[in-house]
Amino acid sequence: MNEEMVAYIGFIMGNKQRERIVQVLGSKGDISAEKIAKFEHIPVNGVKKTLAELAEKKIVSETGEIWSLTDTGKEIEKELKKRA
Repeated sequence: MNEEMVAYIGFIMGNKQRERIVQVLGSKGDISAEKIAKFEHIPVNGVKKTLAELAEKKIVSETGEIWSLTDTGKEIEKELKKRA
């Protein structure tokens, strides 16, 4: 695993909300911020803020109002599963 991937995993695991959102996207697939908020019982504004942070690091991407994991995000999600 390269250093960049290790840094991304640290970034996500350092915040439970980031971790939960990546896990939801990994298990549910492409989904809206509102549905993530419902599944995880997190205020929608918090979900949107976290998604924006993840998008800055190219871990998630948005098409219309639908969010999905990027290829990097999928790799990270697989690694998180191994560590769970």
